[in-house]
Amino acid sequence: MIKLLGVLLLLTAVVGATYLNIDEPIESKGMMENSPALNIGIAGPGQTVYIVAERATIGPDDRIHDPGWDQLVITDVPPGWSTEDSPLYETPMKAKIKIAPDATDGAYTFKATAVNEDNVTGLGNLTVNIILNVSKNVFTIDVTPNEVETGVGEPAIYYIDIDNAGAASDTFSITSSGLPAWRFTKDVLAPHAINPFAPARKTIPYEVVSNEETDKEIYLNVTSQSSDQITKELKVRLKATPSLISDYRATAHGLLIFPLIENPIYSLIAFLSKLIL
Repeated sequence: MIKLLGVLLLLTAVVGATYLNIDEPIESKGMMENSPALNIGIAGPGQTVYIVAERATIGPDDRIHDPGWDQLVITDVPPGWSTEDSPLYETPMKAKIKIAPDATDGAYTFKATAVNEDNVTGLGNLTVNIILNVSKNVFTIDVTPNEVETGVGEPAIYYIDIDNAGAASDTFSITSSGLPAWRFTKDVLAPHAINPFAPARKTIPYEVVSNEETDKEIYLNVTSQSSDQITKELKVRLKATPSLISDYRATAHGLLIFPLIENPIYSLIAFLSKLIL
């Protein structure tokens, strides 16, 4: 009974009142001029956040207008930030906010305005307040397994989980250090979180190859392409030992210690190892 009463009160409140439905980065329905500021979560310095909103609303004639709003405009952002309003008549409306690369951690407030172009249907404009928290700690990483044993010249594969808790989708670069002869970068797009309390996970395989026998610790680094301040690093172990496959493949690099009469045999082994191993 109490729940039903609450629904009826809400319906009474919105009758004859224009509203704005925001779908991303988090969902908030029925925002009005006097609604509390909407906190859309966290994002890091240099990252880009998109606010996606619906065009439907209620007009002063108490009828639903779909489409009603024609554009979403962002104003009053902090210095150094940049914005891009949604194109006119885009469905749904999508406005862009780029955080300053040198933005310090903290909560920032700006405005989002739903515009009825030339007030054609008498809706006017509706402005709501948006809060965005800036933090360099917008994601975490985990790596499995922590230790990989493989053959010399064979790939050791680590699986990296990127848990993005931010309001911005972002491209991250994965690199490794500690193995001087290996320079490999893998780029991956990590989607933004729909729910600030439930990060969006992206799992990526990353390969490391040692061309010599080794047993050492290496570091896997994940860094945002938006800002090198948004970065994480984990230590893993790599063991590369000689194997029959790697020995076969090594024959392709020279046969100086073998008698000349055996050269064709080892050349055939090297060829077959590349072909089928």
